[in-house]
Amino acid sequence: MIRQKPAGFKVKKSDSALTSFAGLPIISDLAHSCGLIKQLNAINGLWKRRGDYSTADHVMSLALTIIAGGERLDDTRLLKNDAAVSELHIASVPASNTAGVFLKRFSHRTTAALAHAALVPAAFALRRLKTATIDIDSSLIESDKENAAFTYKKFSGYNPMLAWCPEAEIFIACLFRNGNASPQSHILETFQYCRDKFNEGTRLRSDSAGYQLKIMDYCAAQGIDFTITADLDTSVRDAIAAIPKKDWRLMIKDGETILFTETVHAPGVTNLRKKLPAFRLIVTRKLSCQLELFRNIFVDHAIISNFPEGYSTEDILTHHNARGNAEKAIEELKNGFALAKLPCGELAANAAYAQICVLAYNLVSLFKRAALPTDWAAYRIKNLRFRLLCAAALVVKHARNTIIKLHKNFTFFDVFERARWAVLSPELSGD
Repeated sequence: MIRQKPAGFKVKKSDSALTSFAGLPIISDLAHSCGLIKQLNAINGLWKRRGDYSTADHVMSLALTIIAGGERLDDTRLLKNDAAVSELHIASVPASNTAGVFLKRFSHRTTAALAHAALVPAAFALRRLKTATIDIDSSLIESDKENAAFTYKKFSGYNPMLAWCPEAEIFIACLFRNGNASPQSHILETFQYCRDKFNEGTRLRSDSAGYQLKIMDYCAAQGIDFTITADLDTSVRDAIAAIPKKDWRLMIKDGETILFTETVHAPGVTNLRKKLPAFRLIVTRKLSCQLELFRNIFVDHAIISNFPEGYSTEDILTHHNARGNAEKAIEELKNGFALAKLPCGELAANAAYAQICVLAYNLVSLFKRAALPTDWAAYRIKNLRFRLLCAAALVVKHARNTIIKLHKNFTFFDVFERARWAVLSPELSGD
């Protein structure tokens, strides 16, 4: 029965060591086990003099704040005053007003080193992959900071280039750029950077921003499979128009009727006067929702690919359409891991902050993969906070041991206990 009037409770302060972030010590232990703390402290060039806090202290205090749900630099003060953090010494949290100063210390070289550290939690998954798909996409972040540039969407902000690996469920690269950067720029360089992180094969998957002759030429020369959304330029439209009507096939996807077919298309000649070979061109066609006079009633969508003949047209369509998972991951990074709330007015400082957001995302991804039940893998960070990370607990010391006491009716106690020991596994080390 719903109470018909206010409960009339009282609020008092307590001297007990209470925490609302009982799950953060597990994340901290995971950072130690996978070698992340060691890698962070190996970054040189951030300190003019030795202070009371290490690089790992500054980075992990921000990363743990983001994981716990914080969106501002001064949210670190909640961790600084939390019993689980102070009693268990999971991180030496600097004063919140020093976080911005720390971010402004980063240069291009030290930010690159931080990006390398953000990949440390990914080593557990990356070394088990034989083939990895690299989804490359840019994403706009609105910002009113003074140095933010005007974007093609008519607002000021930033335009980071992100590389996502769906098989490992991690971000491999985050190239932080100003808002006026072209979506077509830096794609090839970002993909080459990602290739260096794998011992085995990689595949490129991109939207129409990747429809560039130099990218297709590089992939063809290196034997790299790719699927790229093709621009519907004149040559592509001519290729579609030449397809016989009998070659079109019908499929029903998500309740929508779609026609699809396949042909071949040679994109053109590179700047070096090199003629590219003909690639597979997969075309889908659906009925336009707007039946207007003098307007084509069909909407065409084309994918260019060099996948071998062993892959059917349907296989390529399914593979390429899975790009939607990368878009969801970017949305999670922005809204779940606070990348959408950039804290500084300097591009370099925001670039360092973006790498910390990626580090936090990859650390949680490793946590789900290595320490949680299989059916928890699809949970977003807000679900993990609600169920596990932000559980309330009492922190006590007994016989030289520090104990986290969860309520006896805590629903996910078994999951918590299992994760507590799983993060200490030697298999998580990248050595």
